[in-house]
Amino acid sequence: MAVKIMPISDLRRRTTDVIEAVQAEGDAVYITQHGRPIVVLVEYARYEQLLRQIRESPLPAPSGSYTDYLAGLHQEIWKGVDTDAYLHEERDAWEPSPTH
Repeated sequence: MAVKIMPISDLRRRTTDVIEAVQAEGDAVYITQHGRPIVVLVEYARYEQLLRQIRESPLPAPSGSYTDYLAGLHQEIWKGVDTDAYLHEERDAWEPSPTH
């Protein structure tokens, strides 16, 4: 599964495109605000699968919610990443939306 990072302002303009890409490609899209990750978009079936895996895991349940636990799973992705450069690169990679 590829990781895409997108500022919330781009998500506002391209919500339908982003949702369709998540559904078609199965990629996770990290949404940032002020250069920091705030949410991750994943296909609903994948999210449910992750929750099932956690619940069925022999590991003890995390303290707090499963959502908080899942959010922490991808923290290593952000270590050492120049988010500004990555966001510019990702923004340039998305095809422009057709104007209506």
